[in-house]
Amino acid sequence: MSIEKTLMRLRKELAEFSKRTFHRGLVSGTGGNISVRIPGTDQVLITPTNVALCDVEPEFSLLLHIDGSVLESRHDMTPSKETGLHLVAYMLRPDIGAVFHVHPPYATAYSMKERPLPLVTINSRIILQEVPCIGCADPGSKELCNFVDEGISRYPHAKALLMKEHGVLALGPALATAFYVADLVEDTAKIAFLAENIRRG
Repeated sequence: MSIEKTLMRLRKELAEFSKRTFHRGLVSGTGGNISVRIPGTDQVLITPTNVALCDVEPEFSLLLHIDGSVLESRHDMTPSKETGLHLVAYMLRPDIGAVFHVHPPYATAYSMKERPLPLVTINSRIILQEVPCIGCADPGSKELCNFVDEGISRYPHAKALLMKEHGVLALGPALATAFYVADLVEDTAKIAFLAENIRRG
């Protein structure tokens, strides 16, 4: 498949999963950002800043080099301010093909405990194995990128990281798999919360 056809396909997939992410409740407002690596290249597509994921269209995604330089932008859009998180993941893990940074309520609440997510179901233990928690820093900051760098380096096989007081970073070889990881992390956090409260009852 030509690079042009690959880009067209991935732009459509990125828009589709942006909408699915919003309607699943993994983000709200204009929060969250998603990216996908162009296979066999050092380039990625990423969602723009200040656009709700439910409104992302194929032509809105920006093409970046893995060093952060913008190669193509339409409609005068700019990349997500959290671009650095995505690029760190791609540089550290060649197996990663897509990154979701989302703010699901239950998983974000658990991040405030500064501990790994409790994997209370068999499914989560088999699929996720471990969801560590990394430190808190301002969105878009170098400090936050450093926390992501340290987390991925320390847990090289992690499929997701809790980001203290911020959200979740979900990783996968493709958009679909990274979305399912983000979805499973939030579902696991919700079940853990319910289980804790049932035990107290």
